[in-house]
Amino acid sequence: MRIALALAAMAATSCPAAAIEGRYKIEGRNPGQSQVYRGEAAVKKLGDTYSIVWQIGSARQIGTGILTGSVLSVVFQAAGAPGSGGVASFQVRGDKVTSGQWAVTGGQTVGTEQWAFETGI
Repeated sequence: MRIALALAAMAATSCPAAAIEGRYKIEGRNPGQSQVYRGEAAVKKLGDTYSIVWQIGSARQIGTGILTGSVLSVVFQAAGAPGSGGVASFQVRGDKVTSGQWAVTGGQTVGTEQWAFETGI
């Protein structure tokens, strides 16, 4: 039991929750496409969850995420367009979101994103 508690404490301290908050430059690819898109994402802690807002050109996506160890899991949708969403899973390294994959609801292929921390919120 002590080992499990020690491991849980180490996992909780390896990625301070507030440390991933901030603005990120993103670069990604839609599923099955080679053309790169660029934009920004903002991550803000709200209680036990995270609010994530992507701005890619004129398109805005909003999401809610949970951080478990070094993985940020997010459900998202286009702003103002219910039912147009999907799911994303991002790696957290060095207390910052670094990269991940995403898929739209009902999709069979994944897109990718690379994130670069820009500034704290």
